[in-house]
Amino acid sequence: MGLEIIDTVTQHQTQSSMNRFLTNLTHVFANRQFGMFSGSRPSKILALFPLAVLLSVHCVGQDQNPTETVADSSMQKPLVAYVTTEEFESEVLKSDVPVLVDFTAEWCVPCKVVDPIIESLMPEMDGRAKVFKLDIDESPEIYQQLGVNGVPHVLFFKDGEEQERISSPQEREIYVEYLNALIDGESALNVTVKLLGQDEFRRHYILTKDVEVVESTMDVYPGLLTKQFENSQTPISLILNFPSVRQDQLIEMALAQDPPISPNDLVGLGRCQEFVEAIQQDPDALNHLDPDGNSPLTTAMSRSHRLEEDCVGTILDLGPDLSAGGGSKSMTRSVVLLNDDEMLSRFLELGWDPESRDTTGKNALHWAALYGYLSNVRVLLEHGVDHTIKTSDGETAAQIVQRALDRRLQMLEQNSSALSETDLAEIKEIVQEMEGLVALLQG
Repeated sequence: MGLEIIDTVTQHQTQSSMNRFLTNLTHVFANRQFGMFSGSRPSKILALFPLAVLLSVHCVGQDQNPTETVADSSMQKPLVAYVTTEEFESEVLKSDVPVLVDFTAEWCVPCKVVDPIIESLMPEMDGRAKVFKLDIDESPEIYQQLGVNGVPHVLFFKDGEEQERISSPQEREIYVEYLNALIDGESALNVTVKLLGQDEFRRHYILTKDVEVVESTMDVYPGLLTKQFENSQTPISLILNFPSVRQDQLIEMALAQDPPISPNDLVGLGRCQEFVEAIQQDPDALNHLDPDGNSPLTTAMSRSHRLEEDCVGTILDLGPDLSAGGGSKSMTRSVVLLNDDEMLSRFLELGWDPESRDTTGKNALHWAALYGYLSNVRVLLEHGVDHTIKTSDGETAAQIVQRALDRRLQMLEQNSSALSETDLAEIKEIVQEMEGLVALLQG
């Protein structure tokens, strides 16, 4: 989704908030790691896509259409007041009724999914609770003080204390349940325990909450990391499928509960020989898809950057179906994200088709170009991949990079005064590399 989001950001970002964003960008990246790139060595060109990375954190696994939501919400008169740093103590912390605060930003695409929900709550809760939005660009002090980790993020307060926080868009009923409970004097924890009985909420909770919160919740909901979901998936399998900065700690906590381990789980844990033994007992497990749609091969690839000894080569030795599975990431995207020229060449030698387009309409060359993997691009072009093939949106790989380059140059022109000489020199160097990538892709 990366470059499409950059377009949306640039269109919606105001000059003042863009300046603030650039000023705080270093702080944000110093305190967070993102997905599969944690612990890996992405190319320098990947630094061109920080906005895409930032904004995709809460988009993982979401099926909403932000474009449609933006169009719908723009037709409505805003029903929610904004609270600022200066007003936060009086309006929120000293409020005599429960308060919901939606941390948002003008440029945040997934926030547009939450907007109409939050706006609908104010008249419903009038007199019983307060409902506010807080723009993190206009009031960054509160955002940083409370340690809010990304937007959208909804926090609930009562009697001057935070009671609960929810990241990523949720069903309207979830927000209503928490507010009604706090209004009636019930604890937020009781609501959480009740909601954990719903598979979708428990999946969200496991994947988004800090490790310390997950650990403490196990005291009141022991089955949090052991109880199977209705689709027979286990929490350990869920955790393995969604890389994050907290993934290794969650895996350790889940394994301590002695959960059942599937062949897919074995490769995600780096237990390659055990996987080989499992396949000897059940050959069909080699291409078995888990409830998230991941095959053992795609699971192994998603974990390869985290393990000292990954199982990708082991699985390839067993002759898997190279078109099977993909889950949250397609097989095509998963191969490219390895960012390993030798492994990419091996896939090509085994007959993997780099020109096949995945459900996003992109082939391997499109993904390699989008992520700025210059050496991968060279390998694919030397293999004979047609650089003129277009995505389902009608763009060639060169045009994908050119669009990002144009946006980068526009941002550089508008905000060069806010950057240090060192940052400016680095960005100019990256721009030159992008220009070289475009030239390479144009043949």
